[in-house]
Amino acid sequence: MKLLKSAILSIIVVIVVWNAIDFIRYSNFDEKKKIEEVKGDTLVLTVLKVEPDASYMLLEVKITDETKISGFGPKALFVNSFEDLKKGQKVRGWYSTNTNNENIAEKVVVYNLFNFH
Repeated sequence: MKLLKSAILSIIVVIVVWNAIDFIRYSNFDEKKKIEEVKGDTLVLTVLKVEPDASYMLLEVKITDETKISGFGPKALFVNSFEDLKKGQKVRGWYSTNTNNENIAEKVVVYNLFNFH
């Protein structure tokens, strides 16, 4: 029984350390966003906190075959591909701009624990 507890604790520590290293490696994220729409191979992102009198531009980010899509914490078990991304999920996105001035996603991480959308 003691061996089982040690094994479970070790697995949890490895997962936490791995995710922490992953977030440090991709520390140049562009703020936390919320998925407003998933259309074709594009994510439309919006800000999380919306001021009633302010207007916000939506951010369109193109997903490619090289884009890494994952979840953080327990979400890592359920988010592995573009098809797992849904409207309303909170994400962190890392992207770059190509020569056509399109935002190309390098990595998208879903980080909210509960999402019923």
